[in-house]
Amino acid sequence: MNELNISVYIKIMQIGFMTHDKQKAAAEFILNSINDQIYVINNGYQKDFSSKKISLIVNRKAPVPDGIKKASAIGEVIDATIDYFIKKVVVDLNPHVKDDVLDKLSKLIEIDKTISDAKRKSLLGFYQSGDEGKFLGETFLYSVNKPNKKDDNVVEADDAPLLAEANYECPLCHDKLLETVKGKSIKRYVITQIFPEDISEDQKNEFNSVYKKPHNLDSPDNLIALCERCSEEYFLAPTIDEYKKIHETKSMISRNYKAKIAANNVELEENIRVVLNALINIKRTDPLVVLEYDALRIEEKIPNNYILKDETINSVLNYYRYIESVFSESDADFDEIASEVKVCSQKFEKSGMSQDEVVFNLAEWIRNKTKLEEKSRRACNIVVAFFIQNCKVFHK
Repeated sequence: MNELNISVYIKIMQIGFMTHDKQKAAAEFILNSINDQIYVINNGYQKDFSSKKISLIVNRKAPVPDGIKKASAIGEVIDATIDYFIKKVVVDLNPHVKDDVLDKLSKLIEIDKTISDAKRKSLLGFYQSGDEGKFLGETFLYSVNKPNKKDDNVVEADDAPLLAEANYECPLCHDKLLETVKGKSIKRYVITQIFPEDISEDQKNEFNSVYKKPHNLDSPDNLIALCERCSEEYFLAPTIDEYKKIHETKSMISRNYKAKIAANNVELEENIRVVLNALINIKRTDPLVVLEYDALRIEEKIPNNYILKDETINSVLNYYRYIESVFSESDADFDEIASEVKVCSQKFEKSGMSQDEVVFNLAEWIRNKTKLEEKSRRACNIVVAFFIQNCKVFHK
């Protein structure tokens, strides 16, 4: 959430509202600052915001309606919108969290690289002067005109586990979830909530009577990768039978995937043991260096490379204790091994390599040092992740 758009704006403002604290209510309350104006009505721009339409906008699956965007550039609409925020929006902000909301928006504006310096200075000027209504209104008008809909063709890194779980095909109709065009993966799937967020209270009670509603509707257990057609059909008109079928399908593919991962882990753990045993027995070539055990989190070491950070965290969660146990079972001098890894890491880091390049070259260094085959590359990457967590690779 490091780019200002209408989706992020609504989510931040919703946290602070007293009477409009639900998603649909918050979105309507904010968008109606333009949507209910006479100019918009007379020009046929006014929209009826259903729960579905609000959900699509907030989840960045739909752009801001063209009519609202066009109207936001008209002088009389701009003035009336600012007045609306001063007289209505600010009044509905909870005084206990209002400062938090304003601070979140201001910090987002500060870090958003897509905002020009002039616009950033202008928006933050209203905040710094204490003109809350003007700041919120101007920021809203700006966010209305920023791209909101995500690029549907981009495959998100966070989707990888759900795609793998489904074996890269829709579990309902078996259509491919990814298509390769000119060597590039094109998205043909939608990550879909199994227990839908936007259904009536009666439907929620009915669905809950079959399979209980999850505490977090966006947790992986309540998400499934479906093809665009199956997802749209379910999203627009979910039925109890479809819910039951999709829930049971998710349980089946998740169970099968976990069994497959468990089987793969047996082989992978043995590969890791081979790598570690070889690493333990290599002859030292560099002098020892002082080891610093400053407890930096992986998020601090890898702040901007989200894919590398996720891969490292997953490796640590799955194999850190195992690697620790291998070291503890051996007679190896851990500090001596860690020192050599640190020396090598520092050489790569000081050469100007990116963090991706450092990790790749460290894994290759381990593989070459231990004279292991290409198939050991993944195990070497996991060992590197261990040393990242253990404070030998990457520092402030």
